[in-house]
Amino acid sequence: MKTKTIVICIVLLFAGINASIAQQKKGLLWEISGNGLQQPAYLFGTVHLYDTTQYKLPQLPADLLNKVNKVYFEMDFSRIDQAEMMAGMIIKDTTQYLDKLLDTASLASLHTLSASSPMLKMLGKKIYAVKPLIMMSWISASSTKSATVDFELFRQLMAQNKPIGGLETPKDQMAAIDAVPLPKQAEMLKRALDKNFSLDQQISRLTDVYTKQELDDLMTVLNDNIPVDASFDDAIRLHRNVSMANSIDSILRTEHPLIAVGAGHFGNSTGLLALLQQKGYTLKNIPLIIKKTHE
Repeated sequence: MKTKTIVICIVLLFAGINASIAQQKKGLLWEISGNGLQQPAYLFGTVHLYDTTQYKLPQLPADLLNKVNKVYFEMDFSRIDQAEMMAGMIIKDTTQYLDKLLDTASLASLHTLSASSPMLKMLGKKIYAVKPLIMMSWISASSTKSATVDFELFRQLMAQNKPIGGLETPKDQMAAIDAVPLPKQAEMLKRALDKNFSLDQQISRLTDVYTKQELDDLMTVLNDNIPVDASFDDAIRLHRNVSMANSIDSILRTEHPLIAVGAGHFGNSTGLLALLQQKGYTLKNIPLIIKKTHE
């Protein structure tokens, strides 16, 4: 399994499966100024599951990348330790393997998926040792109609030899996953394996809301169909928002970058927009037009 494929599967997990937020925020591209900055920086909200049959991939203003000296993603896709990544995906307690946590119907669905997925098929019986949230990300990656906005931008930047960095390490993201108890993870995986659950429909809904740039609506789309609780939201979004805001603050002291992270981290009083404002920065929305595929 190629390293970048593994990384994208992990990043897919953080696609905005969060509790709904109360305060409306709108906009995917923001200019960061103030707080002593000599030049502005930029914050771009991505989405990790995007239906390109509905809409063209979002395009940043043509001159934006020329204004920044580096681009940061949630993780630096170009610097991943594959062995470390794989080790973090495995359940160490054999009594908590998927064949112990999932019911008969869910296991049957998992077997069907693994038979048609090269990524899952190569695991053999080791499939039961994969953490449920990781398995959810791989199921998401199996959709034939989705692209990943983060990775498309990453590929563009690699072609331009643009310096790239990451706000988090794979170890950081694995720690967030491990903060959610395995039985809670298994309940979420069961819903994703439900035969009545349509991943393609979910991706279409998510894409439609993302292109409207309504950040609170974006948060509710996946939450409508996958059960989440406070432990998940706390580990996957809230703690990471604080950590990412602190990293961004540190970076802005010496650089003027573009920072591209999941738009699910932007909204409400605990999101990156509010946290950066609390640190003294001014955020100004830059209009971003996303066109339908056949326009």
